[in-house]
Amino acid sequence: MCGIAGFVGNDPATLERMLDSIVHRGPNGSGADTRAPFSVGMRRLAIIDPQHGQQPIYNAAGTISIVLNGEIYNYKELWQELQQKGYRFTTDHSDTEAVLHAYQEWGRDCVHHLIGMFAFAIHDGERGELFIARDRLGIKPLYYTSRPRFAFASEFKALFQDPSVPRQPNRDSVRQYLLYRVHDATEDTFFEGIKRLLPGHHMVVKADGTYAITRYWKPEVSPDFSSARSDDSYAEEFYDLYKKVIRRHLISDVPVGVTLSGGLDSSGVASVTAELIKQGSQVHTGNQLHTFSALFPGQTIDESEYIHLMERHTNSVPHYSHPDVETFWRELDQWMWTQEEPTISSAPYAYYSVYREVAKHVRVALSGNGGDELLAGYLPYFKAYFTSAWDQNHYGALVREIVRGFRVYQGVVRTALAERNRLRGNPISMRGLVTPEIAQVKRHDYRPSRNLNERLAQDVTKYSTPNLLRYEDKNSMAFSVESRVPFLDHELVEYIFRLPIDQKIKRGWTRFVYRNAMRDHMPEPIRTRRSKVGFTNPELDWLRAKHKEISLIFSSSVFARRGLYQKGSVDRAWNEWLAGRPGDGLIFWRILCTELWMRRFIDQPVLLG
Repeated sequence: MCGIAGFVGNDPATLERMLDSIVHRGPNGSGADTRAPFSVGMRRLAIIDPQHGQQPIYNAAGTISIVLNGEIYNYKELWQELQQKGYRFTTDHSDTEAVLHAYQEWGRDCVHHLIGMFAFAIHDGERGELFIARDRLGIKPLYYTSRPRFAFASEFKALFQDPSVPRQPNRDSVRQYLLYRVHDATEDTFFEGIKRLLPGHHMVVKADGTYAITRYWKPEVSPDFSSARSDDSYAEEFYDLYKKVIRRHLISDVPVGVTLSGGLDSSGVASVTAELIKQGSQVHTGNQLHTFSALFPGQTIDESEYIHLMERHTNSVPHYSHPDVETFWRELDQWMWTQEEPTISSAPYAYYSVYREVAKHVRVALSGNGGDELLAGYLPYFKAYFTSAWDQNHYGALVREIVRGFRVYQGVVRTALAERNRLRGNPISMRGLVTPEIAQVKRHDYRPSRNLNERLAQDVTKYSTPNLLRYEDKNSMAFSVESRVPFLDHELVEYIFRLPIDQKIKRGWTRFVYRNAMRDHMPEPIRTRRSKVGFTNPELDWLRAKHKEISLIFSSSVFARRGLYQKGSVDRAWNEWLAGRPGDGLIFWRILCTELWMRRFIDQPVLLG
């Protein structure tokens, strides 16, 4: 795991500043290749081959070099295959060197041979170009700009070490975020003129700064509703692949742990990891699983009951963080600096606190992130499930489903009605707070598919998982920790997308095949739980607790000059919400977050931290 950066041209001082700004991503060393016409560098967090894996790594002729952020889990297999083809390796077992020789052998198609998470840049002196690629699911970040010259980096703050790169808000991104909660869904970022290389894409950059981008991966999605085999056969197949994926995500030369929320997905990761340890698999955990959780004693979101149940089940060594509103408010400016773009809520701060604790004990942590989006873990997915059955004429299955899951669906309807009733009576809405210019903006082309599998693919590849992965990366790397997300292993993702729809939801159960696969592998109260909390904060309570401080921000002259909101309307609506007027309180978080982000990144000089 590392941070990478580079640009067209030769400017060692600027490259050094860029790398210094992301030292948290790689405190174990740095390196640079400044051969014309490009300057490329990295900061290294040593996970694989810590003694001999320094980057950049060069080919035998010294004409091609690579810097890589991420991990390649099949690097041993690549080593063997490439050695048989005649390639000589100079490191002990570097996964980065495997990618370099894969590029020599297969060119740009090397990405199809990689299993892992990555963003890398190859300086090909023979072709006089840069080849930059990002992994299929976008687990590792890569940002770039061509203003005033082409440059790329793992974080925005590295790009801003070049004072010629403008720092201006992308007003369209801000509008989409404020009105529709949409962000990280396209190549556009919150900064005008800076884009993200999208997941499953690579780019070729020429010496004059021109570039061409190609999409190299798009998952195949089955539209089929009904299973062709027994539920047990799907469950067995799923578990075998899931265990294989967890095993390869435990490859490391440094200690590994698991972040444990108490939910179904992180509990599955912890359970299988514990089984692998017990079976004597060679995983670098010190033969003892370390788990890391956030606790909120006495609060409605506290998951202590399930967390402690999993700790006993896995015989783990538990570690806890205890996020609180005072610490959160004190660290809010630094956390915004870490996140670099506005967040949809303050919930990711809980993960930030957990990774602070992780860094005290291990350097790699596995996460359950992505399971809900892959396996239909949220209530809104029921609608797409029903429309899938209706559109494919599975009327009998639809009736049987409603009958068998009557109690569950009764609860779903009751929840929906309660939410509608809560918002009755002229609720506060974002559209009434922003200026007419912003209120009239149309939403990006988000049209959720009526087919559940296609809807899940939309969320995994574009509308939901990308922002979760951004939070995951920024929170973990802030403390020099490598986070891994086995649910988003592309082999597992492709398998799940090929499953029929009724292996995602059936008889009122979400994540149906996963629950079946985990029978006898995790405690039943967790395997069969329907409630979901995950890593979050009591964020509405925290907003109310800091109402005085927030009121000062909303009523400030700086806030009024942004040109985003109707004068005085936010301040009035905020006070009305505090007094009990119905409405989604998280709209005030989005407003607050946008303002704090602008103060930190737009208004202030960019410092190193």
